[in-house]
Amino acid sequence: MYRLLIVDNEDYVVEGLINVFHQLTHLDLEVIGAYSGKEALERLQRTKIDIVVSDIRMPGMDGMTLQHEICRLWPSCQMIFLSGFNDFDYVQKAIRKGAVDYVLKTDGDEVVIAAVEKAIQKLEAAIEIEQLIAKSKSQMQMAMAALQKEFFSNLLQGDRIGESIIVRQFEELQIPLNPSLPALQVVGRVDEWAEGISYYDRYLLMYSIRNIASEYLDTTVDQVSIVYDRFNLIWFIQPKELHPSAVNRVQEETWSMVGRFVQGTFERIQMACKELIKLKLSVVLANRPIEWKLSARKFAEIKSKLSWGLGSGQELLIVDQEETGREASNFTTAQDTVHRLNRLEQCLENNLKSEFMAILRELFQKETYDKNYYMVVSLLFSLQAGERSRAAEIPLEWDRLARPDLHESWNEAVEYLVHCAEAIFDYKDRILHEEEDELVGKVKKLIADNLANELSLTVIADKVKHNSSYLSRLFKQKNGIGVSEYISDFRIQKTKELLADPSRKINDIATAAGFASVQYFYRVFKKATQMTPQEFRDRSAGK
Repeated sequence: MYRLLIVDNEDYVVEGLINVFHQLTHLDLEVIGAYSGKEALERLQRTKIDIVVSDIRMPGMDGMTLQHEICRLWPSCQMIFLSGFNDFDYVQKAIRKGAVDYVLKTDGDEVVIAAVEKAIQKLEAAIEIEQLIAKSKSQMQMAMAALQKEFFSNLLQGDRIGESIIVRQFEELQIPLNPSLPALQVVGRVDEWAEGISYYDRYLLMYSIRNIASEYLDTTVDQVSIVYDRFNLIWFIQPKELHPSAVNRVQEETWSMVGRFVQGTFERIQMACKELIKLKLSVVLANRPIEWKLSARKFAEIKSKLSWGLGSGQELLIVDQEETGREASNFTTAQDTVHRLNRLEQCLENNLKSEFMAILRELFQKETYDKNYYMVVSLLFSLQAGERSRAAEIPLEWDRLARPDLHESWNEAVEYLVHCAEAIFDYKDRILHEEEDELVGKVKKLIADNLANELSLTVIADKVKHNSSYLSRLFKQKNGIGVSEYISDFRIQKTKELLADPSRKINDIATAAGFASVQYFYRVFKKATQMTPQEFRDRSAGK
C-alpha cells in the first residue's frame, strides 16, 4: 500500500481527487487531503508519505517550498505538481528538483491518474533484484561482517561487556555506530520459508533483506543489521550526527524524528521484500532507544511479544510498548531456551505448529527418551514462566507434564507432552484471532464515535496505536473491504438513517456524517444510491 497526499488550497480540487482515487482500488492507495502547504507539512512530519500531488502555486507555502521540505523528510517520496498555468519556468524547476510529473488542472483526472501510476512504477523500480543478490553474495564473503554478527549475537544473548570494551570493539570491528549513544532496536522475522529451500538460499535471501533495508535507511540514519538465526534479523539504528552531549531537548526531538522515519520506512521495506524476493516480513520496533547494556533484555522482550497474540500473525508492523511489572528473570529464562532448543523455540515463537510437531516426533523415534523429554519440557516451562498470566489459561496439568513417573510408560508421557504442545498452539491461535477481532472492533467503534471528524487511516492508526499499513491489511482481511471503503459505506448508511428524520436539515446531516461540504455529500450520496438526499428522503416518506 502507498500513501498519497493531495495538496491544494481549493477544497473542490482536493475532495474531487480523493473521490477519484478512492474508486481506483487496483492502485492500493491510502489517500489523504491537505488544504495548504502548511497543513501538508504537518502531515509529512507525522507520517511517511510515498506520493504527493500538490498545487504549485498556493498562498503561504507554495509547492516548490513544500517539495524542498519533502526531500528533507522523505527522500524517496515522489512529487507531482498541479497548476492552472502552462508555465514553462515552473516546469523546468520542478523537473530539475526531481518531480515525477507536472500536470495542468485543465488536463483532466486521467492525466493525474497516469502521473500517479508513473510515480508508483518509479517507487517499485527503485531497487533491482539482480543488484541485491550480487551485493548479498559479496557481503557474505566479508569476514568483518561475520565478526560483527558474532559480537552482536553475544551481546543479545546476555554477555556482560563493559563500556570500555564496547568502545574498543566498535573501533576494531568497524561498526559504524556511536558506542556512547543508545540505539533503536528493530527485530524482523521471516514469517515462513518455502518448502525445501536450501540453507544457502535462505541466508542469501536474509542478506537481501538487509540490503533492501540499507537502501531505504542509509540516507537518513546510521544502522547495523545482523542475521540472528534462520528467521530473525536485528537492526541497531542511530540518528546521523547526534552528539552524546547534545541537550535533552535536541536528543528527544531527534529520536522522535528517527522513530517516525524508521516506522514509515519499514512499511516500504516490507513491501519491497514481498514484491522483490517474495518473502513476508514481520517487524517489531522498540518504542525508544536502548542502552547497549540493556540490549539483551529488550531483545528477549521483543521476541516474547512475537510469540503471542498479534505477534503470531504475519506481516505485522508494530511498535513494542513496554509493560510494567515484568522481572528480568523472565527474559533470562527465555534466553537460556534459545541455546538449548533453538529450532523448537523458533517454531513455537513463529506459530509453526506442523514443523514443531514433526520435530517432536523425530526426537522420540531413536534418541533417549528421558534426555529429550526433559529438554522439551524445559522449553514449555520457560513459556509458562515468561508468560505466566497467559499460560495459566491453557488447560494443562503442569505437574503431570513435569513428572513422567506419574504415567504408566514413557510412551504415555510423550503422548501427553504432544497433547500439551498441541493445546499451547491451539490457544495461541485463539488468542491471535481474539486480539485481531478486538483491534478491528476498536477501529469500527472509533469510526462510529468520530464520524463527524477526520477519519483517515493514519488518524485511526495513531489512535489505536498500530501501524497504518498493518491495520489496513488486517481490517481488509477480516471484513473483505478496506478501511476507507468501510468509512464511506458507514457514512452513507448513517446519512440514510438521519434522512429518515424530516426535522433534520440536509446541511446538518452532511456535517454530522463527516462530509467536507454539502456539494461533496450530494455527489457521493447520489453515486452510492442513484438518488439525491432529498429524493431519498421523499421516497422514504412515501411521497
